[in-house]
Amino acid sequence: MQEAPRVIITTDMEVDDMNSVIHLALYLNHIDLEAMVYTSSQYHFQGDGVHTLGEINPHWRTKGARSYEWKAVPPEPDPEAGQLTEYRPFPEGWIERLWTNEYAQAWPTLQANARAAGEPDFPTPEELVSRTYVGNVAFEGDVRGETPGSNAIKRAILDDDPRTLWLLSWGGMNTIVRALMSIAEEFRDTSEWEDVRARVHSKVRVMGVMNGIGQDNSWEDHGKELFPELVLWRVPFAYGGYVDAKSAQPDSIDLFRAPWPERMLTQDNGPLMARYMLYGDGKVYENEPERFQFGKHATLDWGWPGIEPLRFSPGDFMAEGDSMTYIPLLGFGLRGADDPSFDTLLGPMFRDGEAPAVDVAPMSFDSLGTPATRNVNPFLRAYQEDFAARAQWCAHGPGDCSHPARVESVSADRAAIAGERIELTAQVLDPDDAGFDASWTVSPHSGSYDGTVDLAEWQAGELDAVFTVPNDAQAGDRFVLTLSVRTRADRPCTRYAQVAVAVA
Repeated sequence: MQEAPRVIITTDMEVDDMNSVIHLALYLNHIDLEAMVYTSSQYHFQGDGVHTLGEINPHWRTKGARSYEWKAVPPEPDPEAGQLTEYRPFPEGWIERLWTNEYAQAWPTLQANARAAGEPDFPTPEELVSRTYVGNVAFEGDVRGETPGSNAIKRAILDDDPRTLWLLSWGGMNTIVRALMSIAEEFRDTSEWEDVRARVHSKVRVMGVMNGIGQDNSWEDHGKELFPELVLWRVPFAYGGYVDAKSAQPDSIDLFRAPWPERMLTQDNGPLMARYMLYGDGKVYENEPERFQFGKHATLDWGWPGIEPLRFSPGDFMAEGDSMTYIPLLGFGLRGADDPSFDTLLGPMFRDGEAPAVDVAPMSFDSLGTPATRNVNPFLRAYQEDFAARAQWCAHGPGDCSHPARVESVSADRAAIAGERIELTAQVLDPDDAGFDASWTVSPHSGSYDGTVDLAEWQAGELDAVFTVPNDAQAGDRFVLTLSVRTRADRPCTRYAQVAVAVA
């Protein structure tokens, strides 16, 4: 396997975050989870028993009670929200209880399946509890003081581990920003400041911020001036939206619509996956108003002007609003987490504020409600299938589960000239000995060729294949050849390898 990325997650515990945590639990042996940190956001904060939001943060974004009391919710922040002493407070200790109860019950079979697949071990429940911290949760954008969570982030940034540190923002940026402020307070008036700031810029990568804004204004208000070159990454393809059961891409939408999510994810897969929330499944969300009780009424009504409520079928995929921050880090043989010129499972990464390499048109609906799009994610269906295979690991032994084949070796990157034949080879280990299907394709998103050959038509169905560089390829063109290996199983798993060919 590729080296596990080092990750810290901050979460405001929105209901879609809860689903994201459960989903993440199935892949905890693919990442090195340094810390899981509660934070606040414009959607959830706990209060401190003394102050109001306006006293702590005059630059709030929350829509306050309007978000669930008004039929049509205006786009601007609620001017009355400054009087709030708390807002939709999340259930404290939710993550720790998940680790010690449902995850602990799933851990033995997760561990057994990981070993059968030749993967690293899963962290123990005790390890995960020790890595879970409370951050700046009192108010939206609250950066008043250090917290256990902000100090955990600060320690990881300043330690001697040379690996990239991924900070995944599932809520407001304020706990991350507080950690950065603490670093600045310690070093800004010393001779070490410029070296420390350069180290932060080099080591830290942030996911979960769009257009310079997280789910509060703390980065713009307090963090950006301190670390203006901090890299904020994004991906072009989404995952886990509240409307995926109606708008996911056509080749995958059946894996987001009932009955598939219940049958393949939550049913008969033990208590951990039983906690996973679907539309209309009867689950009640603590401290949430009726408008957001999607388990009770299976209706999405955010009160947006001119947008009619969307009604879902019971058992439809509900949401994982923040899984798209860690899914790109699950290599699966794709190389994009280490090099943005390659793919991730959600497309090639790009910097916030820059244009993505992939021209993804917004989803639209025709009169029949059928989703339409100009560009699709070639890895989405296979990833959702892998999720289903992994869900079964939570309650079943290796003999009853499917495991991914591993690409043990593959041809090296190389240079070539126009018209040259490129021999591709790979070796695969299939731990289940159930068979697999292999195919080579040209990545539609990671290359730079702009000639007349339709590369989408080239496909080879064997591990050993030959790719011919188009005759009209120009010096500087680049092709990324992607090997997909999909197991023959009721719950198939797909892994990849990628080979870059640069035209000289």
